Amino acid sequence: ISGLFGGVECVIEKYRGKHDVWNPVISGCIVGGSLAANGGPTASCLGCVGFAGFSFLMDKLLGQH
Repeated sequence: ISGLFGGVECVIEKYRGKHDVWNPVISGCIVGGSLAANGGPTASCLGCVGFAGFSFLMDKLLGQH
């Protein structure tokens, strides 16, 4: 999961050309949604929101890397 998250975040950062708090949030949404995709659209949305929220919280508590 960490490798998937890190890889997606790197691609997003490269595409956006910015290093800010939104890169891990977008990456968290993509990874969380894709991991929960087998559960249907509701589970995918909850995975997206949950993983993105967790990424945002960790970024704010630990600081940007």
